Amino acid sequence: MEQKPIKILHQPLKAKWYRMIESGEKPEEYREATSYWCKRFCGFNTLLFSFRNGYKEINKAGYTHVQFSLGYPKKGDESRRMTFELKAIEYREGREEWGAEKGKKYLVEVLGRRTTLDGTKLLED
Repeated sequence: MEQKPIKILHQPLKAKWYRMIESGEKPEEYREATSYWCKRFCGFNTLLFSFRNGYKEINKAGYTHVQFSLGYPKKGDESRRMTFELKAIEYREGREEWGAEKGKKYLVEVLGRRTTLDGTKLLED
């Protein structure tokens, strides 16, 4: 069976959110539904355009993994990076204890298993 190509979304995080994801307490990350993120994830400037035109796939860009960094580490500093499978990107409300505002909808990155990148080969922890 042919393996799907790996496409990684790189995102720096503040220490609080990085540590919560690292510990497994927070299994998802939130991005505001701005034109920047909408275009990056689904190729359109707004989700409204996407949904009005029957477009349901938010991850049109085809990201398979997300790599979080603790701030902006120096090149080669892998101790401040972690990579996860990206199970889905959903448009919904988030949890307040994980940084979401009550009643506000976000682009939610649903995380899968933590993985380690070895060059271009993907290895499971």
